[in-house]
Amino acid sequence: MIRAQAQYPPVAIFANLALMKPPEIRRRLEETGRTQSALARHLGKSKDSVSRMLQGMRRIDADEAAEIERFFGVSEASAPTYVQIPVYGYAAAGGDDRISIASDQVLERIEVPYGLSRGEVMAVRVAGDSMEPRLYSGELVIVGVGVPPSRNADCVVELRDGSAVVKQYRGQRDGHVFLWQYNPEQELKLPADKVRAIHAVLYRR
Repeated sequence: MIRAQAQYPPVAIFANLALMKPPEIRRRLEETGRTQSALARHLGKSKDSVSRMLQGMRRIDADEAAEIERFFGVSEASAPTYVQIPVYGYAAAGGDDRISIASDQVLERIEVPYGLSRGEVMAVRVAGDSMEPRLYSGELVIVGVGVPPSRNADCVVELRDGSAVVKQYRGQRDGHVFLWQYNPEQELKLPADKVRAIHAVLYRR
């Protein structure tokens, strides 16, 4: 590997080291919706090594700081602009874990980086304890509206009665949508005609 001293001017090295502190890296991961696993793959490190780095348990050298800067692909001078998105979380009838996502049920608005998703984005506050310990009541998840979730990924299931639940997506077959919850652990089966849409959770905040 080419040493950073040969590839970057000294000033750039110190700038990268100054910017790439664990709290700053965690902030950028959160704001861009990128994962520790993706960062680990980019650096050619194990997930455990990146986790220890983000906890401040090991130092970040100049080479690594430069690679982290490349991973995010932006400098502080060209940081992304932000957009405001609605936050939903009012309780809805039908169960302790149901929330209302009607247009007149917005709790507040928060800022997220522009371009986080190609389409509409919303935020949802998890209700109830059915997803603990994966997701806790009151925790905020950022959701890509109309973005299909991957199998075994977190999702928001919008029902035709105007309510929604946060679960883990397991798939669809025989006219049903299959979901998973953690507390108590069980698979849920919903008739597909009761589901308006399923939206992918992009990241937790």
